[in-house]
Amino acid sequence: MLLLAALAFAVLSMGAAWLEQVLHQRTREEVLRLWIQWFLLPLARVFCLMSFIVLAGASLFGLPAMPSPAELLAQAPGRTDSLITWLFFSGLLLPAIPLLQRAPGLVLPLQGGAGVALLFTWMAAAVGFHGTRLLPDLPMLLMLAALSGFAMACAHLLTQAVSDEVRRQEAYDLLLLWLQLPLLVVYGHWLGNQLPA
Repeated sequence: MLLLAALAFAVLSMGAAWLEQVLHQRTREEVLRLWIQWFLLPLARVFCLMSFIVLAGASLFGLPAMPSPAELLAQAPGRTDSLITWLFFSGLLLPAIPLLQRAPGLVLPLQGGAGVALLFTWMAAAVGFHGTRLLPDLPMLLMLAALSGFAMACAHLLTQAVSDEVRRQEAYDLLLLWLQLPLLVVYGHWLGNQLPA
């Protein structure tokens, strides 16, 4: 399921990148450009992230016997809206943090991690487990930071052959989205390891 989810995320994120390019090229009004930048595109990224999380299923947490994310969302009214809101506003607010303005590659792992953590709290409650920790310990934080740095370095290296600066940045952003999916899987497995076998 993880492979299918990753493929779906890759296709959807390519579509979102294409949509962003087309809209920026065809939109001249400043108000519409701001609406696209601050509402439509973040919402498209939320849809990509939600698709990955839901399609990955319980294997995102390394727990195939547990309820799937789709089942968890259907168990209580408002959960889908809560997840969309959580992902949407985290995607809007995180880039405003000064540190993340200098390291925009950290936004997706933090945004996706927030969604994974929210789903995990519902999963833990569904099996009657209430002693969960959402903030990783120091070794896991260091591993996630190393994976994020490796992803950024790979994306930078793989896009150096693109001569046009704008195209190179677009390719870098898209490739970085794909390369950072493993961070969500690693974090999800760390969360899943807290639940009793």
